[in-house]
Amino acid sequence: MKKTKPAPVSTAETQNDLCVLTGEAEKINPHSTGLLHWEMTENLDGERGLRISANDSGGLFSREWIALSAISGVLKAHEAADFTSTALRPLFTSASRNNAGFLAAILRCADICLTEEGSGGAFSHRCYPDWEKRLEKLLIIPLSS
Repeated sequence: MKKTKPAPVSTAETQNDLCVLTGEAEKINPHSTGLLHWEMTENLDGERGLRISANDSGGLFSREWIALSAISGVLKAHEAADFTSTALRPLFTSASRNNAGFLAAILRCADICLTEEGSGGAFSHRCYPDWEKRLEKLLIIPLSS
C-alpha cells in the first residue's frame, strides 16, 4: 500500500498561492523507495516557486516554498561544472538534511527537467545546456483552474 503524507497545511504565507503544476519525482539514491511529490505555485506577487509536498517513504523534509528565481541563481553559479546537492542547501531555512537532495531530485524530474545526473554519478548534478530556456517555459505555464 502506498503511503502518502497529507497535503501541506496552509499558512498565512501560502494560503493564497495558486497552483501551477504538481508532479512526482524519483529519489536520487538508487536504494531509496517511493516518490517525492512536489508542487509549483505562484504567489500573490506573481513569483513562482517549488515546494516538496509529500514523501512516499522515509525521510523528513521541509515544505518550504523556494522561489524559482532563487533556484535559478544557484544553477547559474554552478552551470559550468557538476555540483552536489549541498549547493542547494542555502535555499532552505529549515535544517532538514534531506531538503537539498529532494529538491535536486525534483529539478531532474521530467516536468521540471533543469538538471541531469553529472559525471560523478547519481549524487552529482549538472545543468542542461538549455536550462534557462527550460526555466522560461516553466514561468509561462498557465495557472491550473
